[in-house]
Amino acid sequence: MAFGAEESIWGAELLPVVQQNLATIARTIAHYEPVSMLVRESEYDLARQMVGDKVELVVADLNDLWMRDTGPVFVMTQQGQKAAVDFNFNGWGNKQQHNHDAKVAKLVASKAGVKLLNTRLVLEGGGIEVDGQGTAIITESCTLNKNRNPGISKAEFEDWLMPLLGLNKIIWLPGIKGKDINAMLDFLAY
Repeated sequence: MAFGAEESIWGAELLPVVQQNLATIARTIAHYEPVSMLVRESEYDLARQMVGDKVELVVADLNDLWMRDTGPVFVMTQQGQKAAVDFNFNGWGNKQQHNHDAKVAKLVASKAGVKLLNTRLVLEGGGIEVDGQGTAIITESCTLNKNRNPGISKAEFEDWLMPLLGLNKIIWLPGIKGKDINAMLDFLAY
């Protein structure tokens, strides 16, 4: 997790609510399994006060809190080893500041003690749904967008992604042009 809500994104009024919600989620999960949470050095004391002592806090530079998008995607290699894929987070197609968040995947892989797998693909972890049986659902409006993977065809994208994630099949949804940040949710709601 990340205690990384940014006031310039969430606003002064909503920021404390977001921080409290993050702390509540972390404390609740910590009752059942270990929780590590990235936190800016300047917010360490606040986070510690809010999450208590059962959550491990890891100091890191952050732009925002969306670990599902900035963090790595964990996989099992063909050799049966755990690894982490860095999908080159670029702020949802350069729509948001991401200089720190672009480094989160590497930090998390290091902290987890697993090999980091690099790719030239740009993708958010939250932009792909995988069933664990070799099938993924992805939206074209997000992944084949010129603000992420310019000039890459659908076939090239599949050739790079499928072996990386152990996929046999990709189900492509068109998504909604111009709504590529939440394209899958927008499409499914449509």
